[in-house]
Amino acid sequence: MSTAALASPAARPPRQRLNKLERQVLRSTLADKAKGPADVDADRDAAAHEHALAWLPLADTAAATCPVVFTPDGSYAFIASGPAVKIYSVATTQLMSTLSIRPFASSPSTSSASLRRATVSAVLLSPSNSRQLVVGSTDGKVRLWDYLEGRLLRTLDLGSPIVHAAANANLPDQLFVALASGTAPEDQAKVGKARKGARKEQDAATGEDVPAGVYVVSLRAAKVTVDGVVVAAEPETPVQPARRLRLATPRVVRALAVSPDGSALVSLNPHAINVCRIKEINRGFTQSIPTEDESLTTVAFHPTENYFATGNSKGQIRLWYNVLDTPAVDADGDASLAVPAAPAPSTSLLHWHAHAVSSLAFTPNGAYLLSGGQEAVLVLWQLHTGHQEYVPRLGAPIVTLTVLDGTAENAEQQVAARLTDGSVVFVGSQRLRIAKTISGLKAGTTSRTAFAPACADTPIPLALDPSTSSLVLPAGHPSSLQFYSPSEDAQVLELEVSPSNRVTSANLDRPVEPTRVERVAFSRPDKAGEYWMATVDSWSSDWFAPVRQLKVWRKKADSASFVLSTRIDRPHDSPITSLTFSPSTSSPLLLTTSTDGRIKVWSFAASDASWRCRASLLHRNSAPVASAWSHDGSMFAVAHLRTVTLWSLAKTGELMHAFPATSIGRPKHVEFVDAEGTKLLVAGRSGSLCWDLLTLEETFSSSVDFATISHAPGSSTLVATEDASTSDSSALLYVLDPSSSSSASLPSTRALPFAARQALLLPSATSSTPATSLDSLSLAVSDPSGSVSLVGAAASTGGNIAPSRLPTASQGTTRLFDEIFGADDLAATSAAAKGKGKSRAVELLASSAAGATALDGSVGSVLLETPAHTLPPVRLLWRELIGRRDDRR
Repeated sequence: MSTAALASPAARPPRQRLNKLERQVLRSTLADKAKGPADVDADRDAAAHEHALAWLPLADTAAATCPVVFTPDGSYAFIASGPAVKIYSVATTQLMSTLSIRPFASSPSTSSASLRRATVSAVLLSPSNSRQLVVGSTDGKVRLWDYLEGRLLRTLDLGSPIVHAAANANLPDQLFVALASGTAPEDQAKVGKARKGARKEQDAATGEDVPAGVYVVSLRAAKVTVDGVVVAAEPETPVQPARRLRLATPRVVRALAVSPDGSALVSLNPHAINVCRIKEINRGFTQSIPTEDESLTTVAFHPTENYFATGNSKGQIRLWYNVLDTPAVDADGDASLAVPAAPAPSTSLLHWHAHAVSSLAFTPNGAYLLSGGQEAVLVLWQLHTGHQEYVPRLGAPIVTLTVLDGTAENAEQQVAARLTDGSVVFVGSQRLRIAKTISGLKAGTTSRTAFAPACADTPIPLALDPSTSSLVLPAGHPSSLQFYSPSEDAQVLELEVSPSNRVTSANLDRPVEPTRVERVAFSRPDKAGEYWMATVDSWSSDWFAPVRQLKVWRKKADSASFVLSTRIDRPHDSPITSLTFSPSTSSPLLLTTSTDGRIKVWSFAASDASWRCRASLLHRNSAPVASAWSHDGSMFAVAHLRTVTLWSLAKTGELMHAFPATSIGRPKHVEFVDAEGTKLLVAGRSGSLCWDLLTLEETFSSSVDFATISHAPGSSTLVATEDASTSDSSALLYVLDPSSSSSASLPSTRALPFAARQALLLPSATSSTPATSLDSLSLAVSDPSGSVSLVGAAASTGGNIAPSRLPTASQGTTRLFDEIFGADDLAATSAAAKGKGKSRAVELLASSAAGATALDGSVGSVLLETPAHTLPPVRLLWRELIGRRDDRR
């Protein structure tokens, strides 16, 4: 929307909401006008529109399908989170580093407002070097990282989104990937047929399936030549892999797995198991086992024995024997005449889950099989006896399972379960309890298929904790709130507002209707650091009357959580439309409005330490839709369907004035916007109006339909977002001053890459008050689906610690490298002697070997105890070793 739509009012014609096409025509018309002051402003705002604010999504449920990966010693965990891989310390659960994927444009003509972020779809250690991490993503790139240094080494372009990836240390230069069909040249002819077949194979337990072709690619980059000269590409520059071979045509691939010895690759389709022999990899998948009566979901190999397990959508687990045995091939090598060298495949069945089995994992010794699914229960199967053990109530459905073997510091074996809300819980194998949790921002209930979807107009609780500056928003369960710190990318607190049943219904056709937290508000802390929190939760069903509760919680200065002070059942007869505290710190008041027409003011009674209704007001039976307190708390404003009323606290609520607001349509927001609190702004579906409370005259008007309005305390600047339909790919963000009528008050605009449903101003990094300039603006914005993103300056710091070198160990000067590969005095000494390199290592070997009487003496012990990758090449050690051996003879 052009800034010409925001100006001082003259004679106001009837307003009408402009559609998307009319807004585009208006922008084009303003751009074609003759040069002048107005056109200079229009050109400036048009250029500003092309430069979108930075944004960072806080939670992405698609990345939760990637299993947790650990360093060889289990010190660090790699967890996929949206467009990044976050590295956490397993001991402290602290975020140490982040390996992020930069936003990219879908086409060269795409503006910065439409930049896209790829989602990490595969994370695994490099099969050739455990110090490197292989990261696959939906932009079709495979990135190779040195995670110890936080440095990108190589970027391979595979041309299609990566769905699954697998590797094995016995195959050091081979990466098996499933690439979504449609962009690879060899898949173009089969895309249509594959997609038709995919629709028939979609499953409620696994969601949307995408046809994908299976390939084996090299982790080495192809040579890049310029004028016949081989040049080295930059790490960020995508290059083709040195080798690429297609093993299977596009089909729905649920999982990829390589056997522990690296002899076989298994591709799991919904109704078939396909096996590829690595020794005959050029022939692709030569064996297929159909499973017509079940829809497969996951696969896991036994670590020592020659069989594997699969899970299906019925909750069954099947163990497959005699499938991986190498078949005999005739003398001519004809695969059609191949006969099995072992007995025919046989299976055994395990069944406990009521829903689909989402993940399977064997313990390293092969004695137990672990399974998880929609029930949020970890099941341990003792394979030799058939005995079962359970770890219930993990908090959310299980997506993946990874077994972390015990280390010297912690001999207990742990199971890392990745949940649908993005969190990771560690379950100890001895006590079978949750030992620790790694959790950033938990994803909302959109990932919980067991819950009935919320209505489109259901409000999302979004607020800012005044003491910790943490974001307060819905947790993984709709009856809970989570307190999230953007700067630390950590969950500070999770509060269960309403105790709810967390058990999943066995009937997916009738999902559970949970209790939902709809609104949350905070008072200002007093001198002692104590303050209040108010919440509204409700439950509704087609067969019962709705249940609605208002709860007021108290937070003391020395308390880590909130304590329930008062619960008010049925505070209103209809849904509550607004909830806000007065700005007083000593004795705040709570204001609630409802569609039943009532305006209620609640106060704290010290006599019985509870909150009571102080006043119940009514204005012409007009339903109030929004409310706001003045800066000094002496009065409050309420927006009704056609009017805006101003009330004083004198005489327990006295109507001071009523402003007509029929020209802006149905009101949605009302705010005291002036720094002194003398201006009142109301925004509706057809525009907004601002009145001066001293003169009761209109000072500002706009035809923009603002979806959200955020106001910084003590400032007259507003940050608003233009309302856009869910089909629009972007929206406009305005920074304006409605208290001024001069031309300098014309708004500045920026583009958002998504439509905004709610927005919240965040404090700046250097101040406790929100910044309102475009350069330092920080916002938390919720899109129509309920996903929250950081916008502006907060996107570059919050939840996105830059790639960095992992810190050294806390004891002595031991490095993380030594923790992984063993302590080595030679490596440490040679690292300290900079500039001497390999010659210094040879000198240390010679000095350590002085006086040796046998090859297995000190020289042999140094060689055996030193990691091979830290030793110089053999050609530098040959003369020293051979010469000393001849001397001993």
